[in-house]
Amino acid sequence: MGKRSESRELQNTIEVLEALGGEHVVAELTLQRGPDGWKNVEGWKRAPTFPSRYYCVMNWALRKKRLRAHPKLWGQVIAPDMEEAAA
Repeated sequence: MGKRSESRELQNTIEVLEALGGEHVVAELTLQRGPDGWKNVEGWKRAPTFPSRYYCVMNWALRKKRLRAHPKLWGQVIAPDMEEAAA
């Protein structure tokens, strides 16, 4: 049986976009329709986070490639962060 490779964690929006195949591919994945749909996605390179509504679909696509990215890249709050926010 083959050895399961560890998934690699991507650090920023640019790495995620490149890993998923670029702006045009991510535009299709996130249903950014119309001739300028990919331009919306292109703007995400300059942003610190992606729109949170795309967290599930983009993470699904990353997992298929054995990749992962921190939920904070979509503005998601995780348990330790929730404690800090409440303080």
